[in-house]
Amino acid sequence: MKFKGKIAVWFWLILLAGNLVMAYELVVSNEVSAEIAAALVVFNAIFIPIVVRNYVVVDGDRMAIYFGIMKDSMEISEIMEIRRTCNPISATAASLDRIEIKGRRQEMICAVRDRDRLIEELLRCNPMIKV
Repeated sequence: MKFKGKIAVWFWLILLAGNLVMAYELVVSNEVSAEIAAALVVFNAIFIPIVVRNYVVVDGDRMAIYFGIMKDSMEISEIMEIRRTCNPISATAASLDRIEIKGRRQEMICAVRDRDRLIEELLRCNPMIKV
């Protein structure tokens, strides 16, 4: 089952503002247009994949988080606890409305649109998870 990632307004604003500023500088500035064009390409190479590839997949006995070019996965049987968090340090969420998934050996943080349905699906696969 696939759960779409949540993207906050602030993330869209950063993406839009970055593109607008660099596009404006590219049009107005004559001296450093190669550097600005390169920065625009790099900026979008980082942010566009996050918008396009931002979801969680629960498949059988595993869950996987896809976020831009990153992928992280965990056995559902290893999950011990799920809780809400607003931890701004996580790199695998484009929203501060996140859940933290603690396993025996690892932790993952993600933001999905339908958080309750994701938790229900994980509990269906592993009823021992503490929520």
